[in-house]
Amino acid sequence: MDPARAIYEDVRIWPSFPEPIPPQRILQGLDGADRDFIAAIYEVSAALYEGLPRRRNGQAAFTHPTNVALFLIRARAQPHVVAAGLLHDVLEDRLDLERGQNRWSAEESDRMERAIRGQFAEVLIQTSARLGFPRDIAERVVEVVWTLTRHKADMYYKSISGIFNHPDSSVRRAAALVKLADRMHNIQTIENYDGEEQIYQCFKNIFILNNAKQMRSELAEQRVDPRMTQSLEKMFKKCGKATYQALLRIDHAQSADSRLFPILTILSLALRKFVMEVNGLWTVTQARLEPGVPVFHLYHGIIKKYDHRLHHEHSRFQALVERELNYCRATFEDLGLSDEELRRSLQQKDAMALKEVVASLLYREDYIIRGFQCSQICRRNQNCLKAERSNGCDHEAISDDDTN
Repeated sequence: MDPARAIYEDVRIWPSFPEPIPPQRILQGLDGADRDFIAAIYEVSAALYEGLPRRRNGQAAFTHPTNVALFLIRARAQPHVVAAGLLHDVLEDRLDLERGQNRWSAEESDRMERAIRGQFAEVLIQTSARLGFPRDIAERVVEVVWTLTRHKADMYYKSISGIFNHPDSSVRRAAALVKLADRMHNIQTIENYDGEEQIYQCFKNIFILNNAKQMRSELAEQRVDPRMTQSLEKMFKKCGKATYQALLRIDHAQSADSRLFPILTILSLALRKFVMEVNGLWTVTQARLEPGVPVFHLYHGIIKKYDHRLHHEHSRFQALVERELNYCRATFEDLGLSDEELRRSLQQKDAMALKEVVASLLYREDYIIRGFQCSQICRRNQNCLKAERSNGCDHEAISDDDTN
């Protein structure tokens, strides 16, 4: 390959496609038993997706898993990982469909989950047997897909913890790869969400990227198949860059508004001061924020702010938003901005800050957000189950954690 072209291929963000990707494109470069296996899994997945509701942006449901599979192919993932990418949502989508049509008790729901998993496993094992593919590979694909299936009782942290804490290291690594590809495609269709929700979707990616970076560090110290290590490295970088791009799009969305330009200039410079002089983003502590303190205080605790949102601690999240709004009302009163304009400016402020977090994860080898990993998911002494939330549980504020 031409050297200049090779550089571009290394740095570019893989595009997504708005329609289901045909099998010949996904199978390109595969041969022999691997090609036959992925071709058969493609047919199984396509059949399972027939009749499922379209995505939020109107795209066919099958568009998503085929994009995920193509990302994994480009990352040179192993065939069973690509197969899991094609199938990663089918159990969750099937369960959602069944729950929408029935009102089940917790016991009935568990029984239905086991039945659906059993049916799914039988289809894959039969497919593998027909192709002469090892049964253990089919069983591993089933376990990876089950690990990626979010159960309705689980909060987001809990479901991701199941990936990064899975006892089988091969399943753990494969599920992490699929999740990175899944989140990369989701973040490339961020127009499905509005305003604050877009930033929240990017923040979910940061949580996964942070855990994937920790896994990447662990793999460097272990003897594992180098193909898995290289694929994880590639997907980590591509998902990180796609997340940065999404935050950049949010950041730029308000820049053309001449009324917001003065405050955005101040906020942008305050971020530079926070990063360069205050050495911010290396701590996630919540500093005092009240009229009269320097503007860079708005950037303290960016991880903790959205951590509350991720834990469904909505009252705490909104309290932080309101505190920032009160600060801006007083500090920038002379600009004559409405509350709505201030809110938009604060959303862009968050996008600017989270861009810096993503860039640090990508390019500072020693940057990992401590206390924000799945291994510490229960530092609040909770299992993060929705049932606990319905019982009125509201976790205590987490302790100040440092990144290093």
